[in-house]
Amino acid sequence: MLQIAICDDEKKDLLHMRTLVEEVMDHFSVRYDIQNFENGEELLECPVPFDLIFMDIRLNGENGIETGKKIYWKNRNVKIIFQTYLAEECSNAVNKSHAFAFLTKPVDGELLKKQIEEFMRSRENMQEMWISFCHVRWIDAGDKSKTQNVRMAVRDIIYFEVIKGERSVKAVTKKGIFCYAEKFEELEERMQSFGFETCSRGIMVNLDQVMKMEKREVKMSNGECLPLSQRRNRAFRERMNEFFCSSTGK
Repeated sequence: MLQIAICDDEKKDLLHMRTLVEEVMDHFSVRYDIQNFENGEELLECPVPFDLIFMDIRLNGENGIETGKKIYWKNRNVKIIFQTYLAEECSNAVNKSHAFAFLTKPVDGELLKKQIEEFMRSRENMQEMWISFCHVRWIDAGDKSKTQNVRMAVRDIIYFEVIKGERSVKAVTKKGIFCYAEKFEELEERMQSFGFETCSRGIMVNLDQVMKMEKREVKMSNGECLPLSQRRNRAFRERMNEFFCSSTGK
């Protein structure tokens, strides 16, 4: 399910924005939920990992730019679209808060529609993107000491796993298995926006390559069954359901 937040201390503007967003989102075959917030503090306290946030720059208390900056550091995958009556404030918002876009008030429905369409396209294209890995050693290669830089389509990666006793990660892909040096925490941050989720300690899977979930394991497209830890079970299943719904429109 797509999680959307609208934050504006002017109730009239907030309700107007909600109506416009609902009108646009109802044209997409995707489940979504919208939550309203009248100040940045309430938004920051909300535990929901929002996918898209519409935020007024001028809020009572902490302004929208500072709020957006804090949200971005907590959730690098979120896209923030700012609104303001003063267009010159928008460049500052983009630079400081990594804003996805901005709209001037009163918000025009057609411009809002274009921004949401752009956001939806960015989500749909994630699995079509390519990413790079440096100093890769192919495990099934003849010369295992040889390293190279690799550029690979996200859709071809099945899962990552930390190699115990080494400071490296194994990547199981449709093209073969390779390993390279990267901190797992940094890898999690890099890959989550592409539809990857950690199922157990040191193992992160491509949700698009999950074929079946059992109580304690996840079956992947290559036939391998990976452990699903009890501690991560609930969060993993929720993320899988959200990913499935947003991909299929159910």
